[in-house]
Amino acid sequence: MRFAKDKRNTYFKARKDEKGNFQQLNVHLQNVSKMASGFASIAPNLISLAGSLHDIGKASYEFQTYLNNGDKKRGTVKHSIQGAFLVNDIFDSKNQLASLIKEILEIVISGHHGSLSDLISPDSDKIFFDKLNLAINSEYDYLNIKNNSKLILDKTELDRLFINAQKEMSEIINHIGKTYKSYASKKFALGLLIKYIYSCLIDADRLDAYFFDIQEDIKSSQKIFNWSNLIETFEKNIGKFNINNKISKIRSLISEKCKNAAKRNTGIYLLSVPTGGGKTLSSLRFALHHHKKRIIYVIPYLSIIEQTAKNIRNILELEPNSDIILEHHSNIVIPNDDEGKNLKKLADSRWDNPIIITTMVQFLETVMSSKASNLRKFHSMSNSVIIFDEIQSLPIKTIHLFNEVVSFLSKIMNATILLCSATQPLLSQTKKKNLLLSPEPNLIENFEKEFTDLKRTKIIAEKQMSIDEFSQFVWEKVLSNNNCLVIVNKKSEARQVCELLKEKNKSGILELSHLSTSMCATHRIKTLEDIKSSLDKNKKIICVSTQLIEAGVDISFDCVIRAMAGLDSIVQSAGRCNRNGDGTTEKNVYVVPLKNENLDKLIDIQSGKTITARILNENKEADYLSQEILNQYYKYYFFEKQTQMDYPIMISGNIQNSIYSMLSDNLSSINNYKNRTNKTYSHFISQAFTLASEKFKVIDNNTTAVVVYYGNTEKLLADYKSSDLKNKIAILQELQKYSVSLYSYEYEKLLEQGAITEIDEEFGVKLLASYYYSDMYGYTEEANSEDLIK
Repeated sequence: MRFAKDKRNTYFKARKDEKGNFQQLNVHLQNVSKMASGFASIAPNLISLAGSLHDIGKASYEFQTYLNNGDKKRGTVKHSIQGAFLVNDIFDSKNQLASLIKEILEIVISGHHGSLSDLISPDSDKIFFDKLNLAINSEYDYLNIKNNSKLILDKTELDRLFINAQKEMSEIINHIGKTYKSYASKKFALGLLIKYIYSCLIDADRLDAYFFDIQEDIKSSQKIFNWSNLIETFEKNIGKFNINNKISKIRSLISEKCKNAAKRNTGIYLLSVPTGGGKTLSSLRFALHHHKKRIIYVIPYLSIIEQTAKNIRNILELEPNSDIILEHHSNIVIPNDDEGKNLKKLADSRWDNPIIITTMVQFLETVMSSKASNLRKFHSMSNSVIIFDEIQSLPIKTIHLFNEVVSFLSKIMNATILLCSATQPLLSQTKKKNLLLSPEPNLIENFEKEFTDLKRTKIIAEKQMSIDEFSQFVWEKVLSNNNCLVIVNKKSEARQVCELLKEKNKSGILELSHLSTSMCATHRIKTLEDIKSSLDKNKKIICVSTQLIEAGVDISFDCVIRAMAGLDSIVQSAGRCNRNGDGTTEKNVYVVPLKNENLDKLIDIQSGKTITARILNENKEADYLSQEILNQYYKYYFFEKQTQMDYPIMISGNIQNSIYSMLSDNLSSINNYKNRTNKTYSHFISQAFTLASEKFKVIDNNTTAVVVYYGNTEKLLADYKSSDLKNKIAILQELQKYSVSLYSYEYEKLLEQGAITEIDEEFGVKLLASYYYSDMYGYTEEANSEDLIK
């Protein structure tokens, strides 16, 4: 982007650093324009325009006076919206493509300091473009800025970019039209395109400011990563694996097939492999040989993310502090030094590392957000391999949103998507059919015999039992099997079963362990390590757990007993049994319906349990681990849940809507507008970005986190009280590992009992009394003396 050569443009400054050095406004606009378009794999001219205009509001005399004198509080001189005003004034063309481009520019420029706006509110009372037109004549000093912009911007160059942007947009719109079938999907794609353009602008703007502050050349950060060394290391180490039994041979064959499948075109693929089939390293092998810019590994549970990261680092021979891998999740401890903190914060906000390991929560709350801070990393997902592990755990309410996002990532942003699971859900067969799978999407095909050979367990359906009968059944099975994993649906059930087993184990002939989210993360990790150690030593042990152990945890028991639940959960539970195929016979996985089980607050589990009972009744002689039976389960399950897949919400004034609608055609708001004004909504873009972002939560946030007394808690709390602000924030990050989440009714009850104290009102840090935390169970509803940490 060329800028005007008038010497007066050097008068206008963009920012000032701590030493009093100024960055010229034309330099900042030029840097951002160039950098943002450099990020772009699509629409580079349109994105360059956004960069050229985004901060032109700083060309006001008020802002320049503030910058020179420093006599006003940061952020009080408004300058982010004036670039949006300028769009309509400098580009005369009014054809449809030109009008669409102008709307996009107005949206991304006006929101570049905060978030993307709602284009039309649910009640249709607020229209973004109407407000923008009214704002031009208000307090923004626009006429002066408009005149001053002529000293800074090259109108000829802007016109050239605008003409090229129309050509780009024509190609993109045609591509979207051919790619998507439904009108709603096309509108959803347009909304994601806006987020992509916004992401490029935000990242370039923030990055230019960062490099100015540290007085470093932007070019020094722009490196092309060479994957050849990592591929060589991976292949060397995978070649060292012992292939000395049937299971390891099949894992090796799966891995080879994934390597060969890497030659396929960009697309959306499925990796459907039975538990214990080596999905993590096989999917990584596919990604390494698929030759994209970046690998993003998305994992559903924090409980398995560290294990996965460790496996990836080991196979690639990477040190824990290697910047090749970025782990972005809440369990990561922030470095203590200022430089380390800043670099970690920058990495988290950009996702610019070659390999990213993150959670499904981070991924979804990025792409569903309207905020600049979250969307900044969105463009980094382009031209990547994005691996979704344990995809069956995707929340039902997010399915149609997820399908649209990954389809856009693949079809528009040139990313390859790999959906991995031992219990592959039928995401492409929902009512909207909006997951655009590649032709012949399965990476592993014609492998039925080998998958049969991977079968190491057999599902045994048992009669209904009470908790007492269930506990006796568990006791008998562990005595004949040496060790046993018991998985139940509720934390209260896990504790009940443990208490009953304690009574039977008074002589201490076996070890008894418990796992649930009533335990803090550190407590769970320690317990899991102890269980693995006991299994390695062939000790007699029972582990009673909630479903947190089902997916992705590398552990193997001789016997598994699962309280009746969804068939996908049962299959995942079976994956914790006889994992390495020891012996020549299949091990049994017992499925037991519990009498009088109240799952009213666990609707998805109740629904899955009901459908599984139907499946078992209809297919009494079937292999319940087969893909055919699993597909039948998902068809029943998804049919029942269709109305929930759009993320339905209730908004102000009892207006029913869905986040899917708000991010696509927003038809409800458009109809409200017509009913209210008797006019047709005349703009191309109608999404409610902000409201959808505010309403979207992967996990319903109806809990309160409290710190518990376990392990290093007392030392961390003592350090916290004596620390300055910087160190307090670092300690708070560490204390997350020593926290549990309480539902509102639990929290209120404990508050009444005086069991919770607030140790820092500013940060809202709350502490649970030590006598409400058990070394066996974690958080307990009632204080008692047995097994309590003093």
